Amino acid sequence: MSIYGDGFYADPDELRGGASDILRCLNPAKGADFEALNGDFDDSDQGDKILAGKFETFCNTWDVAYLVLGDRAGDMSGKLKKQAYEYEQADAHAEQYMHRNGSGL
Repeated sequence: MSIYGDGFYADPDELRGGASDILRCLNPAKGADFEALNGDFDDSDQGDKILAGKFETFCNTWDVAYLVLGDRAGDMSGKLKKQAYEYEQADAHAEQYMHRNGSGL
């Protein structure tokens, strides 16, 4: 229940679940060796003609993108977990305050 009566409420467990989902979305690419994928074309006679460095650029781009996304996902996950903790603390404080002053909930 919101202490402000505005009808908004954030469930700390949903925030934690969202934090886990953010990190889980990166799992399919975890451990992908984009450089090795590009190396598979080194022995191909047609590799250079067909790809002309485009696959190498793609792999390098996604290697960096994965690192950046991983850092940002970790940061966002941490912030959601912190927010969940702060909601719980604020709710506990508000509940104690309300009961101490005889207001009840």
